[in-house]
Amino acid sequence: MERVERLYEIMYLIRKTEEKIEELFSEGILRGTTHGYIGEEAIATGVLENIDLERDIVTGTHRSHGHYLALTGDPFPLISELMGLRTGVNSGKGGSQHLSHKNFITNGITGGMTPIAVGMAFAEKLNKSNAITIAFLGDGAMNEGYVMEALNLSAVYEVPILFVLENNGYAMSTRADKSSRGTFSERVKSFGLGYSFVDSSDVLKIADIANLLVADSRSCKPNFLEVRTHRFCGHSKNDKREYISSHEDEEWKKKDPISNLEVAYPQYDYSAIRLIVEKKIEDACDKARRVISEGESYG
Repeated sequence: MERVERLYEIMYLIRKTEEKIEELFSEGILRGTTHGYIGEEAIATGVLENIDLERDIVTGTHRSHGHYLALTGDPFPLISELMGLRTGVNSGKGGSQHLSHKNFITNGITGGMTPIAVGMAFAEKLNKSNAITIAFLGDGAMNEGYVMEALNLSAVYEVPILFVLENNGYAMSTRADKSSRGTFSERVKSFGLGYSFVDSSDVLKIADIANLLVADSRSCKPNFLEVRTHRFCGHSKNDKREYISSHEDEEWKKKDPISNLEVAYPQYDYSAIRLIVEKKIEDACDKARRVISEGESYG
């Protein structure tokens, strides 16, 4: 499979899995809450193309279904986890916000993994492993004190880390310009970190920029990538998004990374890819339901 097809498949898998999760919640068979990634798929897909999870470390957020799927390509452990099943990625005990797989780990605290990621990167530097840590965070996390401390220490100790800010413009329902002054780039540059910016419309551009930043950060030069994006789903499953205008949605739909890839590279058979992905998701759901029907399944 060529690169464009592979990236398209991952983005489509993330989107359709998130849509299926919303559907399963409406049926009442999932537990807890969930935070969707619809619209932001190109970030996880593009950045994590450059990561070897056998060596490198990735830390996520409360909104990390997309990161998990980009790293694994397997929706069954994620769906099982949300169902509270022992076949889940954390045996049904972590839910949507607490995922772990190999060197990938998340928690539900806003920006909570960021200082941990810096510590992990520092350990890799001491071990001379040549591994890099990727630390995802949202715009709401940029107003957390420990996140600022983490950015500062990453520069002080020159650790091999790439921070990826998924800036969807809202901390829950609060617009970033209502809770922050100045720009994130000014804050980041003040710590002496390398700063780059891109929007989420072009997965190939994100992947190429991330490739350069990952290579640079491996040599113990911490970098920060801000990706301006938009989510087409609520902050969590009960959020009706009344604070987002239809005009804003429409403008971002023109930047949808999935449809943009189809337009930019029309030579590929995207319908075949979509069928494969949709079957994978349905098979995962059917398998999880079979686990439930067998009993003794909950974590």
